[in-house]
Amino acid sequence: MWKNVRAIEGVIYAKATSNNVYHSIYSCWSSSFCTPPLGFSVACWLLCLIAIYELATMYKFNLTETIALLVINTAIVVAINQINYDFSQVMRIVSVTIWCFVVPMILIFTPKRFSKITIAIFAIALFVPAYYSLVVIHAIFGSWQLISLMAIAWVADSGAYFVGKAFGKRKLAPKISPGKSIEGAAGGILLVILYLLTLKFFNVAVYLANYRAAIKFALILTVVSVIGDLFESWLKRVAQVKDSGNILPGHGGVFDRVDSLIAVLSIGFALIWVA
Repeated sequence: MWKNVRAIEGVIYAKATSNNVYHSIYSCWSSSFCTPPLGFSVACWLLCLIAIYELATMYKFNLTETIALLVINTAIVVAINQINYDFSQVMRIVSVTIWCFVVPMILIFTPKRFSKITIAIFAIALFVPAYYSLVVIHAIFGSWQLISLMAIAWVADSGAYFVGKAFGKRKLAPKISPGKSIEGAAGGILLVILYLLTLKFFNVAVYLANYRAAIKFALILTVVSVIGDLFESWLKRVAQVKDSGNILPGHGGVFDRVDSLIAVLSIGFALIWVA
């Protein structure tokens, strides 16, 4: 993966300089400090493995099947890291296909069961691109830019919660998650727009070329965040479990915490590339 980061930087820089936005940070991109420490990459992937394990447990994978799923996902990540090929386009295509087409169709038709093969495919398609997006964004933009992007999911969730609590009347997806309201979703969108416009005003988010880009990011990523949350809710409903796990007392499992985050990271990476 890291063999290809320089090439990715070059393409993004070429796009960025056409708008005279990122000149001041290119020297940072070109430095050796752009590659995330091994510990960061390993820690992020371990969190992904925990979430994948929770998903396998939800759908009653036996020990052999669970180990195989974890090994296959890890092997894919290692292969991506070692093969001298830029997988960015592949990851973007997978992410857009999953989050903009496959998952919305599942939420519309709400299938009542998923086979283990389907769940295994979901594990790869959800977590490998999200992990790739996370470490490459960190490599190119640094920790604070990554956090500012991840915060979109948290801001959207907070806005949806408080606005929904105060004004929520119309259910957003009663079959999937009865607690979510249309008013809450709108509140999440508005709060994320305000958040990203503020970042742009203070020139904090270098991946936002202009205010129009900030609004586009807000609209798309807030919707994707809600889709990620609803999808995990439906996976749990089909599996007939309340939480994905209990590793976080009072907060469920890791998958419960990253459901919308993996969607935001994956689609956010695609947006940054084409913005």
